[in-house]
Amino acid sequence: MPKKNIKKKFHYPLGLIENLILDIDNYKEFLPWCTNSKIISKKENQSSIKIIAELEIGYSFAKDVYTSHVKYDKKKRKIIVNAIKGPLKTLENIWILNKINENECDIEFFINIELNNMILNKMLDKMFDIGFRKILNSFEKRAKFLANLN
Repeated sequence: MPKKNIKKKFHYPLGLIENLILDIDNYKEFLPWCTNSKIISKKENQSSIKIIAELEIGYSFAKDVYTSHVKYDKKKRKIIVNAIKGPLKTLENIWILNKINENECDIEFFINIELNNMILNKMLDKMFDIGFRKILNSFEKRAKFLANLN
């Protein structure tokens, strides 16, 4: 079961990165292998945001949809994602956002993922590091794109 923990500095304001991560509806625009993404429900109060979202992940003819629960603790600046339906046996994804200054932040990212299909899980295990870097790079490129819009 692939796991990864990384800390990365972004040369963008914390608010931009926070909005980027929570803008699940637009993941299909920039996230590799994400062919569709949509927020099913969203509840927000002073201390948290709770989202139920669907992502369609795939390549060519092989596509699958999974549903996840996303909870953002605004005070701790911590986003926790857990799969609740679909091909993922396990999905634990945690983002911890830390403001450095007005124009920089760092993100601590943890992921633990396991598919229900053993054969696909072995393939995922072998390609995980490459895929992980590609996904992280896509978030960085999207942040640059969004920063240039402002």
